Amino acid sequence: MKQRPIPKRKNTTKVSRNTHIPSSGKRLSPSRDKRVSKKKRRRRGWQIKEFFLAVTLVSVIAIGVSVFFISILTVRGYSMVPTLREGDKVLIQKKTTFRRFDLVAYTVGDGDPQIRRIIGLPGETIRYTQDTLFVNEQPVDEKFLVDEINESQKNGRDYTEDLEQQPIVIPEGYYFVLGDNRPYATDSRHYGLVAEKRFLGKVTTQLFPFNEIKAF
Repeated sequence: MKQRPIPKRKNTTKVSRNTHIPSSGKRLSPSRDKRVSKKKRRRRGWQIKEFFLAVTLVSVIAIGVSVFFISILTVRGYSMVPTLREGDKVLIQKKTTFRRFDLVAYTVGDGDPQIRRIIGLPGETIRYTQDTLFVNEQPVDEKFLVDEINESQKNGRDYTEDLEQQPIVIPEGYYFVLGDNRPYATDSRHYGLVAEKRFLGKVTTQLFPFNEIKAF
């Protein structure tokens, strides 16, 4: 009679998932832990100092740029409608040259800064006849006012009335400026030519309202 083979027993020992397997690494001594912690604190302290130094440096540069090169101005009044309106904020470039039809910020007496458009340059002779600008007896188109001029002429009047005293001869260092809202603007027709030394700078960009941002 043949004997049946004895079945091998299976190893039923299970390793618990929570069983801790000791690490082969060496644990740092308490004194070394303190040294590492101090180094981390020092490094973090330097990082914070460097951050504040960078912020301070950027702020100083921004202030310097603002003082010497650019500034922001809020429009007052309605003399520049429709180009600019009451409350608009614009960027002023201080160190620059000025050309015809540039928008320029300046002061008259002790009043608030004003913004108008340069029409006549130093050394030129200008006049207006039937809504046409003449510079040194040559007609010059004011394309930025085409719609306003056409609408005004439909109603039987010039948008820019003939100057009371013309032609106007502009000496060196002075400019003839007008507001775009010609029938209602206060400008060189009322207080005369503006000296360049009164200029604050050229209007380069409309910053606010945000949905009307544009460059000039």
